[in-house]
Amino acid sequence: MAALLYWVRQALMVSTSVLALVSSIVCAQSNTRVTADQVAAAIMASPNASSQLRGYADAIGSLAMFESGGRLDVYNGSCCYGILQMTGTNIRDTLHISTEQFRNLPLQDQVNAWATVMSQALRTSAPAQLAAMTTFDGRPVTPSMVLACVQLGVGNCLTMIRSGRCEGFNDRNGTSICEMADRIDGVTRPPVTNPSPSPTPGTGWTLTPQTPNTALQNCLTDGYGNCMSISAAVEAGFENGSGVSMSQLRNTIQMLTVAITFLICASMLLAMWRQYADGRIATADLWMGVRQVSMVASIILIVLTVA
Repeated sequence: MAALLYWVRQALMVSTSVLALVSSIVCAQSNTRVTADQVAAAIMASPNASSQLRGYADAIGSLAMFESGGRLDVYNGSCCYGILQMTGTNIRDTLHISTEQFRNLPLQDQVNAWATVMSQALRTSAPAQLAAMTTFDGRPVTPSMVLACVQLGVGNCLTMIRSGRCEGFNDRNGTSICEMADRIDGVTRPPVTNPSPSPTPGTGWTLTPQTPNTALQNCLTDGYGNCMSISAAVEAGFENGSGVSMSQLRNTIQMLTVAITFLICASMLLAMWRQYADGRIATADLWMGVRQVSMVASIILIVLTVA
């Protein structure tokens, strides 16, 4: 049994080192972040960006912070990937690579791909109509509003324009194109009572600086201002702080634990077999050791399954 304990200690030491190394690699890959200025500079340097898109460079930098928090490898859980949240279809059509490969691309490559799609989209009728307007629904038309128009879909933007109101379209989170533009610009607007499609002059909203109090009212809110449960807020805070979602971290730890358990058990069984082959332990001791190792492995796997 002394030899068995020795092999257990050795295997645990190796496993701990492997776990620390892999965890550091996972965290390093998941925490790749850039700033709004870096995104703006990448737009200016992109050969695929139109002159109109280059003119919106600063607003695009702010858009990236709104969309991804500056993370190159982010996935929103439903459709979109990367610093500026490209859809899987656009990624495959533009670059002919997988979404996982796209998430590992450097900033300039992601921006070049997004600029290709966005430059084409800006030439369609809806964003062109909006960009030609001075005001819409009593508020100035800014580069951020035009970007939000394309980012949320030119068809949806056209629906908003035809309605004559910012609330003519809202996405599944209840966010309008105008609200998205406000959040890109980092501003908030007081609520309007009894809004009409044609507001009278002088009654439009006034831009006011956003303060921390506007983000937290009577409940914890997500990036769209919707209330969140405590558990959802904790998970979102963990992901924003670490760059890794709690589910991803849990899956990684479980896979590493299974692999480490397999290595430890295989090492222990090999050591016992060598002792048996050399005649240092009896057959009964060999089978007892196998049962003990199997029991420990089963307990670990059951705990992982329940967790």
